[in-house]
Amino acid sequence: MSVEQQPKPSDKKEKKSLTLEQKSFLISAAAHVFIVVSLLVSFQFSATPVDLATGNKDTQAPNIIEATFIDSNVLAQNKREKQQAEAEVKRKRDQEAANKRRALERKKKERESADKAKRKKAADAKKQKEEQVRKERELQEKSRLAQEKAQQEKIEKARQDKLEQERAAQDRAMQEQMQMEQADRNERRQRQILSELQIANSKIKARIEQNLIQTGSIVGKSCRLRLRIASNGLVLDAVGTGDESLCLALRTAALKAGTLPMPSDKDVNQKLRDTTLVYEN
Repeated sequence: MSVEQQPKPSDKKEKKSLTLEQKSFLISAAAHVFIVVSLLVSFQFSATPVDLATGNKDTQAPNIIEATFIDSNVLAQNKREKQQAEAEVKRKRDQEAANKRRALERKKKERESADKAKRKKAADAKKQKEEQVRKERELQEKSRLAQEKAQQEKIEKARQDKLEQERAAQDRAMQEQMQMEQADRNERRQRQILSELQIANSKIKARIEQNLIQTGSIVGKSCRLRLRIASNGLVLDAVGTGDESLCLALRTAALKAGTLPMPSDKDVNQKLRDTTLVYEN
């Protein structure tokens, strides 16, 4: 039983290398064949065969092919020109495509700009309308508030006027009441003063009469004795009008009395400082 030997890795690499070399050879051979074919295509068939016996052209004889070999530089030049032409066509095509794209982009930007301007215009118009509506509402609100304020002020003024009238009526009633009360107090006071004056005059008259010295008959005689008295009752002066002898006797009696009885009430005391006593018999 024989053991089959496994191929070594190095043998595989060698076969793989041979295959690459063959491929390179085939590519080179194909290139040479292409060049030969190109040369054959460029042959010119210009010469016509001639019969040697007659000297005439033999149309039946095969043509002799005259080959013109093309220089490799010409081929390279042609190739460069072709490439340049193709590049120019491609450049023009790319340029046209770029111009078309730029035109489309420009139109797109113009549309977008127009749309943006349109939207801005619409937004501005909407904003302006909203602002106008807001201002109108503010004016309406201000007008409403002004009317309400005027109405409230009118109501408040009417209320204040009514209160003023009521207070004025109350003040008048109070003043009348106070005047009535004051008049009543004054009347009572006057009555009181008159009463005390009468009492004080009676006391002063009695004091003077106590000091009166009668030197003759006083029947049918009268005298009005005016006295000026200090607040403490001191007799400052006494002047009589009437019967001379009676008035003299009364004056002497008043001065002799010295201090007359005076009331403590200031008003009564004030009135008694200049008083007139009437003596009639």
